[in-house]
This record gives sequence, C-alpha cells and structure tokens, in this order.
Amino acid sequence: MAVDPAAPQKYRHIQALMAARMAQQVLRVWRELMNPAKVDASWPAVRAALVPIVQQARAQSAALARAAYSDARLGAGVDGEFDPSGPLPLALKRLESALDVTGPVEFKKAIAAGKTPQEAMDAAAVRMVGSTQYLALEGGRQAMQRSIGSDERATGYARVTDSDPCAWCAMLASRGPVYKTAKTAGDPRAGANRYHDHCACQAWPAFTNNEPFIGVAEKLYDDWLQQTRGRGGKHAVNAFRSWWESEGRAAYTAPALP
Repeated sequence: MAVDPAAPQKYRHIQALMAARMAQQVLRVWRELMNPAKVDASWPAVRAALVPIVQQARAQSAALARAAYSDARLGAGVDGEFDPSGPLPLALKRLESALDVTGPVEFKKAIAAGKTPQEAMDAAAVRMVGSTQYLALEGGRQAMQRSIGSDERATGYARVTDSDPCAWCAMLASRGPVYKTAKTAGDPRAGANRYHDHCACQAWPAFTNNEPFIGVAEKLYDDWLQQTRGRGGKHAVNAFRSWWESEGRAAYTAPALP
C-alpha cells in the first residue's frame, strides 16, 4: 500500500465529522429536555441522556484512531504484527462533573451575569459542546498516542490542524514530526499532545527518522523561526502568538482534502 499524503487530513476530517454529529445530539438533548425555569429538577434527566452519547462517541473516536493507525503503518510499509492501543477508561465521575460544570453551573453563572434565560441556555450549550467534544475526541487522541508510544517501529508523530487553528495549535504544528524519544532541549513548543475545548487537531504517526512535514507545517516552522528570532521561552511563544493573531491566522490555509 502506498503512502497517501492526504491521509492525515482525511483522518482529522472524519474525526471532526464524528464530533459534529455528537454535538448535534448533545444540543438536541439540552434544548429538548432542559427546562430553564426548573434547572435543578430537570438536570438529572438531561445528564442521564447525555452520558451514553458522549461514551459512544468516545468509543467511535478510539475505533477510528486504531483503524487509521493500522492503515498508516501499512501504508508506510512497516512489517510485523501490531495491535493498536485503546484509550484510557473515562471515569463516570469525571464525565458527570464536566457535564455539571458546563450545564447547570454555566447556566446559573450566565443568569447571575444578567443574561436572559435563552442567552444563558446558549452560553451553556457552547461550553457543553466544547467539553463533550474534548472528552469524545480524547478517546481517539489517547488511542493514537498510546499506539505510537508502544509501537517499537513508530518514531513519533505530527500535529495536524484544521483551517483555523489557534496560535497554540499552529505553534505545535510547526514542530513537524516530533520524535517520541527526543528531549525538547528548551524548545518552548513543548506539549504537542495537549488539546483544548473546541480543538480540531489530531496526531498522525511517523515511522521514519526523516519523516516529511505534513501539509503546511514546514511553512509554519519557517514562520516560527522568523517570528521568534532572538527570543526564547515564553518571549518566543508570545511573539509567535502576537504575529499569529495579527497576520498569520488570516493567511493560513490547511491542506485541502482531495
């Protein structure tokens, strides 16, 4: 099987579609079952309906990651058997706590800030979608990272962004393929396996020691060098962030899907 240069973006795209479908389900439950006039009374039923939606999406994300990892391994010509890893279990307490904070707690905070009930419902919905998508996509991200970490033939991974990454994600993507055994040696762009709410980034495995940069990551690397010249640590990060928000973001275009 030949290496498909579009495979990383295809994988990121299918994970994003899965997360979008889950978000539609979350919003439907929130809007149909939540009574803004009786928040505390209606919330238990809402939470009970949301828990299996997130758990199922997390399992789907993990399955997509494991299949993509196997395909990437095969496409890279790596021989030998390897069973991709699954994600760590999602504790029910953690999931319920995330739902509580982004649901009724966020709603009440918005009301206390002077929002109307409808505005408060919308504000909570945005927070809830971001949090549930994070937990769902974490299934695939953990499966990918754990597979890379346990596969002796994997050399590392690269971060693949969508068409509108934040400064943090663009900065991490600029590192290109990160060797899993290499030290950061003071590189302020550490933390390539960290994600945030509403983040569409994914990791993609590398299997050689001269892996090419994915998409426009090499240009991002050149931009990083140019914008941070003479700076180090947080000063380099701040310089890149300032440039990204003022110029870089508007000019960035992720590789198009075929």
